[in-house]
Amino acid sequence: MRLVDSPQSTVHGKAMPPLVCGLWTVVCGLLFCTTGCVRRSLTIRTEPAGAMVYVNDQLKGNSPVAYDFEWYGWHRVMVRKEGYERLDDRKLLRAPVYLWIPLDLMMELLPFSIRDTRTWSYTLTRIQEPLAPQPPFLSPVPPPAQEAVAPPTEETATEDADAPR
Repeated sequence: MRLVDSPQSTVHGKAMPPLVCGLWTVVCGLLFCTTGCVRRSLTIRTEPAGAMVYVNDQLKGNSPVAYDFEWYGWHRVMVRKEGYERLDDRKLLRAPVYLWIPLDLMMELLPFSIRDTRTWSYTLTRIQEPLAPQPPFLSPVPPPAQEAVAPPTEETATEDADAPR
């Protein structure tokens, strides 16, 4: 009775010794572990600093704030600070050419890291404080002048009587 042999790796129809097979496994594993990756970072600065920054409805922190983003495309940015008008923006974050399909896979497999760092800057405007209400300007205004009407005389009384009605 014959026992079943364990499967052996073959190259060009020839059996590969287990040592070479194990060595290839280790080399491929090391290459996989040492591959770099693309690190994407976005920094948002505001003037004045210290404003709360929201990106896609998530609070990222007080400006200047830097964080790693995961995807390219449209992003909604909202910046708020007490005493300043709220700023809403929609920006397109475009991928660099070397990260377009199919180049992005090759860039992810390179044995070193690639850094894509972007910076957006915003300037906030102060809220215009409403002026304290002022009472209307009151000045002594003379009453409107009326025409002086002469008392009726005899001549005007007879003229009025002769007038047709």
